Amino acid sequence: MPWKCLMFGNAARPKAKFMMWLQMQNRLLTADRLSKWGIQIESKYSLCQREEETRDHLFVECDYTKIVIQKLMHWTQNQNIVAATWEQYVYEVIKRAKGKSKEAQLFKMIYSEVVHSIWIERNKRIFEKTSKGWERIAKEIACICCVRAPPRLVDVVQRFRF
Repeated sequence: MPWKCLMFGNAARPKAKFMMWLQMQNRLLTADRLSKWGIQIESKYSLCQREEETRDHLFVECDYTKIVIQKLMHWTQNQNIVAATWEQYVYEVIKRAKGKSKEAQLFKMIYSEVVHSIWIERNKRIFEKTSKGWERIAKEIACICCVRAPPRLVDVVQRFRF
């Protein structure tokens, strides 16, 4: 489990950390997994309506998710995550989350909240037929991270302007 560094010392909400754990284990109930069980649902991904819904598309290829992550990386003055495959993506995420630095702790929290927020937005579009723009989702994640930041990170988070 090379991604265990994402779980420990992470100030994100427990439900966000759990969602990230499901993502890393490839246990999110995406359309491709449900179809393997014989459950028929719309296979196009609800956020972009372009590709079949898979974990890899959801977090690596989808433009909607890329924009949310890009906005948050810009907010924290970090470079965007650039990857062509799931393996490259996980490598980049782990590289940024390793260590006990303030930047690594902040990244873990932001990443967990991104995974959770993208999954919740996907579900709302499918089941409630409601949607939010990527700007609003990015701002909500930034707000959650500001509120949940442990005392060690408060000074880091407060110097960023969204």
